[in-house]
Amino acid sequence: MQNYRLALKLFTLFILIILLFIPQASLMGLVSERASWRSEAYSSIEQSWPGSQVLAGPVLVVPYTLTVNLKETITEKDGATREVVKAQTVENRLIMIPKQLEMQSKLDSETRYRGIYAVPIYNSSLQVSGRFETQALVDLINEHKNDQLQLYSPYVSVLVRDQRGIAAPPELIWNQQKLAFNPGTNLPNAAAGMHAKIPDFSTMPAQQFQFNFDLQLRGMSAMSFAMLAENSDVRLVADWAHPKFSGELLPEERAINAQGFTAHWRASSFSYNVNAALEQCRANQCDALMSRSVGFELLQPVDMYQQSERSIKYAVLFILLTFTVLIMFELLKKLRIHPIQYFLVGLALTVFYLLLISLSEHIDFAWAYLIAALASTSLLTLYFGAILHNRNLGLLLGGGLLSLYAVLYVILQAEDNALLMGSLLIFAVLAALMLSTRHLDWYALTANALPQPKRTVVEPEEQLEQLDESVN
Repeated sequence: MQNYRLALKLFTLFILIILLFIPQASLMGLVSERASWRSEAYSSIEQSWPGSQVLAGPVLVVPYTLTVNLKETITEKDGATREVVKAQTVENRLIMIPKQLEMQSKLDSETRYRGIYAVPIYNSSLQVSGRFETQALVDLINEHKNDQLQLYSPYVSVLVRDQRGIAAPPELIWNQQKLAFNPGTNLPNAAAGMHAKIPDFSTMPAQQFQFNFDLQLRGMSAMSFAMLAENSDVRLVADWAHPKFSGELLPEERAINAQGFTAHWRASSFSYNVNAALEQCRANQCDALMSRSVGFELLQPVDMYQQSERSIKYAVLFILLTFTVLIMFELLKKLRIHPIQYFLVGLALTVFYLLLISLSEHIDFAWAYLIAALASTSLLTLYFGAILHNRNLGLLLGGGLLSLYAVLYVILQAEDNALLMGSLLIFAVLAALMLSTRHLDWYALTANALPQPKRTVVEPEEQLEQLDESVN
């Protein structure tokens, strides 16, 4: 009978744990909902501030028309055939990338707020310089020397993802001559950017042109560079301490500290496959010039929603461990703890995460975690002391729970070793439980697992009197 009652209680506790999965799932949904609201805040700020930026170019563009004489066979009505020559004119553009391209960027970041949500924005000071060679133009002329090739005014084009980020119109220094940039790239399907008309130059022989310009580019959250050159060199200095490098290539050199980071990329047209993007641009899809890039994102190391979500995943461990300890006290101290009391303990453990999410939206995550942990453990310490009828046991359980919260916080702060530390925590808890109970006689404990409720003992004389009263 005793074993039956113990099994029934354990089954009841199992059902309670399953029921506690419902608020845990609701908390995970709450985290996702709040994170989506933050994404909406990003989108809202992006409507009035430039978004993530990509800088591509400069490229040297030479428009031209090519008239080719094509022979065509015509069949007459009488069946005779003859050849005629027809002229076909094609409009196209020659796009040349720099022989050498160097970019230096100094990025200053700040934080803007939309409601309670913080969004990182930046202002990047860019110095772009390099050298063009016109050998590709010479090759085009030699290839069509027997055709009618008409060249038009060349220009230099620079592409950006969000043209609102160009704070002020820069000047192009072209062979020591200052030229003004105009809005728009003057390229098909790549409207955002700028272009500058350059003086006509001699097409034969191949020439070299030095260029440079300074650009103030504003953006939000991320920035990338499309390395459209035979040899590219990009150096970046930023005051953001937590970058996430992205794109086709990782930086060759990087240094990150509490004050910011530096990064250095180098690439050639062979390693970066620039020709594929140029072919797409010749097919009137010049936005492809920005599709392959290197860069970074301005991220928090582990933001409050990521930390909250990861902490909720340990809720089951906390509930199982606390329930196990309470069952042990029931067996060892021969106490009676009602399933409703177990359920209230589980809810108190779950409310910790709700406090954590709500507080972390308004104060630093560390302070939010500390306040939520102290509030939860203080409540549970008082409750443990009451249901166990022993204040010292309540303090012992509360102190152990607070220690677990401290270990969990360390795990949440570890980006690269979180899984390893979490696995070690679970192993350590299981090992401590197994070792501390290895000498217990479970058969003896469960034989008298739950104390029986007190029954009133009726003497034989009282039984006779009760029988007479019932007969009368």
